[in-house]
Order: sequence, then structure tokens, then C-alpha cells
Amino acid sequence: MSDKKNTDSSIAIVLREIQELRDLVTRQGRAQKEIISVGECAELLGLSVGYVYRLTHEKRLPHYKPSGKKVYFRRAELLDWLLAHRVSPDSELAEHVNHRIRKAHRGQR
Repeated sequence: MSDKKNTDSSIAIVLREIQELRDLVTRQGRAQKEIISVGECAELLGLSVGYVYRLTHEKRLPHYKPSGKKVYFRRAELLDWLLAHRVSPDSELAEHVNHRIRKAHRGQR
């Protein structure tokens, strides 16, 4: 009886690992797609599907509606959009200000 429990437990572990591998392959396949759906867009950006629809409605997110109903996105455009909203750290802003001050002082002499 103990051998059967061990076998059943081992089979359950192997099946769970197979499912995890399937999920990983599926996620990697999605990462390779150039054109993605609303759900995949939401997952990529870490947003809810509802908020993605809101951003498309407000024309704040680049998207395509070939049939007038379903919404699609280009992965590269979403990543460009995501990275276009960079916030500079204070140290970088301070360096920029110091550079402008030095440049202004040189121009006055």
C-alpha cells in the first residue's frame, strides 16, 4: 500500500511539473508574438483589461481595430509607449541644472 501512495505522489508531482512547463512554453510563445490581444496587452503592461479598453477609448494607447470591434496591439509599439513615459531621477535633474549653470557662467565671461 505504501508503494502505491509513493507512486501516486510521484505521478502527481510529475504531472504538476508538466503543467508548469506547458504554462511556461505558452507564456514564452506569447512573448514572441508581434500582434497581441487586449488580454495579452493587459498582462504585458500589468494593467486590467478594463483599463486597457479605457486607454484605447481615450486614444492614449496605440492600437488597431481592423474589423471595428476587436482591438489588437503591436508589442513593439506598446513597449515604446511604456518607455516613452520616463521620469528622470533627482540626481539626473540636478546634474542637468548644474550643467546649465556652468554653461551660463562661461557665456557671461
